[in-house]
Amino acid sequence: MSVILVRLPNPANEMVREEIAKQVAHVSKAIRAIAFDDPSTLRCEVPDELQAELAPQVEQLAVRIQRGLRSLERKLVHRSSGAGRPAAAGPIGLPPGATMLGFGQVALQGTALSLYRFFDRIFREFGDPWRPIHLNTPTLIPSDALAKCDYFRSFPQYVTFAAHLQEDFKHIADFRARHQKRDTLDEQALGNMATPEACLSPAVCYHVYHMHAGDQIGAPGLAYSVCGKCFRYESTNVRDLRRLWDFTMRELVFVGTKEWVLAEREAAIGRFIPLLDQLGVVAEIRTASDPFFVAPDATAKTYFQLSSETKYEIALELGPDDFMAVGSFNYHTDFFGKAFGVTEANAGPMHSVCVAFGLERWVHGFVAQHGSDPAGWPPFVQQAPEFRTAAG
Repeated sequence: MSVILVRLPNPANEMVREEIAKQVAHVSKAIRAIAFDDPSTLRCEVPDELQAELAPQVEQLAVRIQRGLRSLERKLVHRSSGAGRPAAAGPIGLPPGATMLGFGQVALQGTALSLYRFFDRIFREFGDPWRPIHLNTPTLIPSDALAKCDYFRSFPQYVTFAAHLQEDFKHIADFRARHQKRDTLDEQALGNMATPEACLSPAVCYHVYHMHAGDQIGAPGLAYSVCGKCFRYESTNVRDLRRLWDFTMRELVFVGTKEWVLAEREAAIGRFIPLLDQLGVVAEIRTASDPFFVAPDATAKTYFQLSSETKYEIALELGPDDFMAVGSFNYHTDFFGKAFGVTEANAGPMHSVCVAFGLERWVHGFVAQHGSDPAGWPPFVQQAPEFRTAAG
């Protein structure tokens, strides 16, 4: 392996370094060990034979991102009293009870499963004051619906397609014959597949907007509580519970007037801060951006999202200058209202806000800060019903 070192024109702040690291992973699957030696020096590893090809691509991307975001700094909405100190010495890796069954695919039992159930309940109850409509959503989402969400243009690198064999005897028979004695798919399998009519859903809130396509929502709006599986292929960024291909999101979704959804977002942030203290976690609530695909307009989209404060993330501190996003408070303006033709009575296209929590990430972050022994956990967690019964 060869090392690529990129020395930026100026020191990059933590926000810019995070954005660069997220995007570099999608230049090539061959890139490994992406990290900053210091605020000005990006380091990664690539196979020797690809060093000459990938080094200029990595450098151009890093410099472009820094140039596009150089005038921006994160806005902190809240910082835990312990923020800035090293996190507790929890394991870096899989917590007890977590087993990887495939690339980015985890099974949970024991302590890990109990924590997962605890966080799911806590975040569901967090939404109870809004008396939301509880919604069960499918794992699949129609490809056409995902296209309306602008996903294929903004986040194509994350899409997981749900494909099946063409409904044609010749294709099915050919596929079966070739796999008669194989234990893996062969390289010709895609040629037997039909154009995917569905994808695995990358966000559960998309189902809410799709469900209301063409509707008019009464003032001031509606709140939904929804939890479901999500799928985002994150290439070499995938690791332990921090970044999975197959993960779970618990969401509180508001659809309605601009004034109402923004007011509910502020109320949700205010209500969440005391919960951070009860959980005893070291965290920040701060401006953030979505990982738009490396494209000519990607940095402009990121700049707009950060400067307009449409996305706030909940970030748990794992160590000095090392944060992991575990949730977010997202304002989508009227984008989904226009995309799906959803209106609000006498107020034009529907606006939306999504309050989202990644359950597996919360398990990882909590164990990283508090360890895996419940005896060392905050009383609020120790005394939860999930830990007063047998694990699992």
